[in-house]
Amino acid sequence: MFIPGLTLPPLPDATLVSLPGPAGELGGYFWRHPGEAPAALLLHGWGQDAGAMVHPARQVHAAGWHALSLSQRGWRGSAGCDDYGLSGPADLGAALAWLTGQPGVREPLVVLGLSMGGLSALLSVSVPGGQASRATHVVAVSAPTDLRAVYDASSIRFLRRCYDAILTPEQWCEGSPVTHAAGLKVPTLVVIGARDRICAPEIGRQYAEAAEVRQMEDANMAHEPDEAQWAVIVRELVTWTQKAEESTHTLGIRPAL
Repeated sequence: MFIPGLTLPPLPDATLVSLPGPAGELGGYFWRHPGEAPAALLLHGWGQDAGAMVHPARQVHAAGWHALSLSQRGWRGSAGCDDYGLSGPADLGAALAWLTGQPGVREPLVVLGLSMGGLSALLSVSVPGGQASRATHVVAVSAPTDLRAVYDASSIRFLRRCYDAILTPEQWCEGSPVTHAAGLKVPTLVVIGARDRICAPEIGRQYAEAAEVRQMEDANMAHEPDEAQWAVIVRELVTWTQKAEESTHTLGIRPAL
């Protein structure tokens, strides 16, 4: 595990940012668009930091969006102690408040999370009292939507040891997005890798059906997308949100959040 609060290394094309969170500063990389544009908040998986989402962030930025890749609580660049997404709703509320306050940021405002980042995103827009109300869409990639099912289905000893060490007794249920599927507040896309050995594909499918949301499956994707697979996901994100925005403008209404 990275040392909490250790500074992120600079990138030539992004701005290092630090924003206030409930447990201290949250660090990340920000790719600004020169004009008014939608924005995406990107969240990495367990054992990673904001640098792990550089490829999709750059692809989002190249599509004409602002992009913020954030280190989650307890990982390099951010204060606090990792709790496997339990604090995600509070931290994402703070991050989205900061992001929406930046010049030129407009809707859509998408949270794109990988693995634990997808879990954090889903919890943030579905648990009672979640604070990510500014998000208009969520894209959850390879997210462990049912922690007990992921644990039981996995043959990876490291994952099982991680869950045993980190998860509180209540978190197995309350920290699983499937528990809160009925409370999902925003349009959501669940991305599933058919070759995922960490989060079994059927677990993602079951969540998508329970929450009645869109699902997208890649027959060749494992747990973490490669650069080409990220490009497909980002294209779908941009197309999907643009269609929703055009439909909303045509009808003259705003989607319920």
